Amino acid sequence: MPPLDPLRERGEFYCEMFWVQHYGYLSQRGYLLRPRYQPDWVPARLKPENKKLAKWSIIIGMGFEDELASYEGFVLDATRLLDGRKVVIKRAKKSDYTMLRHLNNPELSSDPKNHTIPLLDSFPIPNDDHVFVVLPFMQVFSRPQFHCRKEFAEAFRQILEGLAFMHEQNIAHGDACTTNFLMDCTEVYPQGYHWAKPNTIDGLQTMAPHIMRCQVATPVRYYLTDFEGALSYPQGKHHALTKTAFCQIKTSPEWHSRGAPFNPFPLDVYNVGATFLGLCESDDSDNLLNLEDFKPLFLSMTATNPSDRPTMAQSLDSLESFIASKDVEWLNGLLVKPESLELPDKRVERVGPWDKFLKLIPFC
Repeated sequence: MPPLDPLRERGEFYCEMFWVQHYGYLSQRGYLLRPRYQPDWVPARLKPENKKLAKWSIIIGMGFEDELASYEGFVLDATRLLDGRKVVIKRAKKSDYTMLRHLNNPELSSDPKNHTIPLLDSFPIPNDDHVFVVLPFMQVFSRPQFHCRKEFAEAFRQILEGLAFMHEQNIAHGDACTTNFLMDCTEVYPQGYHWAKPNTIDGLQTMAPHIMRCQVATPVRYYLTDFEGALSYPQGKHHALTKTAFCQIKTSPEWHSRGAPFNPFPLDVYNVGATFLGLCESDDSDNLLNLEDFKPLFLSMTATNPSDRPTMAQSLDSLESFIASKDVEWLNGLLVKPESLELPDKRVERVGPWDKFLKLIPFC
């Protein structure tokens, strides 16, 4: 067997080598990374017992699970050895960890309006000024696609509620956008999904079945994450000022203020409004239909003049009043083309197109 170049085999991503270097330490702490990150990892493709399978995988374009790289930077999935639970481990900045720990204190975490992602565990990183934080295994809030207005409205409501709660504590999030809104997907994906290939269970060919949010037994809960840009203003939010904007949404006047001081709380409002407005106005094939009635609120939240925007609490009140005025038929209105819907029971048994073919190949 030829000698391995770990950087080449792992795609030359420094962030992946970071996890390789900390594989043993995390194991000692009770968390197991995928085989790809073992220091002595040998790709499944190169193992003698997989020689024939590797040959056919090149022909039909089907790889091995341990070939799936992770491009999420310093965030990775793991298994908690104590109970086999899937979790996410993040190399967090001290500012992110400090705010996450504060919002998870018993007094604040007991409030149902607090939608901060739970902090399961934390511990220092050797010879590093960052901290490992362990978080629940969650999905981006907009995946799978919303299929009715009720689902969309509830996600919007909970995110507004969570940010309004932060604002009540005089804390601005600083980067309130799609990648920092998460969903507890336990019931939506009853068989789970693969971190590096979310449309599958095993990272290979077995598709991950999902249930529509409005059909699960327990209401889906949404969470906020990534607090490294969060700012606290103990003296009150009305006179809060900052010159830093680290948000991913770059269309706000504050982002283009070129260093001029601004209040970060209206910027949070803008970013949430822009996020949900973007879901309505996307030009790609996955854009949502029938959300025109929500747009006046989104547009008010993205007003050019920050003083013309509603507060987060006012936005939440407006949404709740708006939803209360609608009937069940309106709430159940589809947001996708009917022909694009697949019922959950049709998804459960779906497998890759090569599965039957592979059964005919003599691998050993």
